[in-house]
Amino acid sequence: MINSQFLSRRILIAGATVACACVSLAYAHIRIAPVESTPGAREKYTMRVPNEKKVNSTKVVGEFPEGLDIYDFEFKPGWNIEFKKNDRGKIIGATWTGTLHPYEFIEFGMLGINPKEEKDMVWRFVQYYDDGTTEEFTGPVGSRLPSPVTKLKKPSSGEASPTASQ
Repeated sequence: MINSQFLSRRILIAGATVACACVSLAYAHIRIAPVESTPGAREKYTMRVPNEKKVNSTKVVGEFPEGLDIYDFEFKPGWNIEFKKNDRGKIIGATWTGTLHPYEFIEFGMLGINPKEEKDMVWRFVQYYDDGTTEEFTGPVGSRLPSPVTKLKKPSSGEASPTASQ
């Protein structure tokens, strides 16, 4: 006969293992930091790209939020950046190409000027892999592959925005 205390421990350990695996998967998305900024501020945005697959990731295609003026990029050795511009010459997206090995991540910095109004800025990314698969981070918040979102909101009274005056 199986000891009920032993069985309870095994169930608890199995549950914790599943929970940890789910949390790990939830964080295996392209992210943008910061998640909150100030309207009209100059901001450094950092895109974190993980590779949770067993094959190399070779490309990330990004579409920037409407109204965000990205004007400078951080370049990384072994990676190239191709800019996507609108008909007025404004950068509205980029494609990063290079090699990201399994279970590694890389971060790319971008400098930009936020739109002047409070809003949720939605970033859209597609990550490409050597096996021909893609992951589209274009879904709504709470979906399996959500778009990263940066909330623009004015500081509450008494708070100064450190980036707005730069």
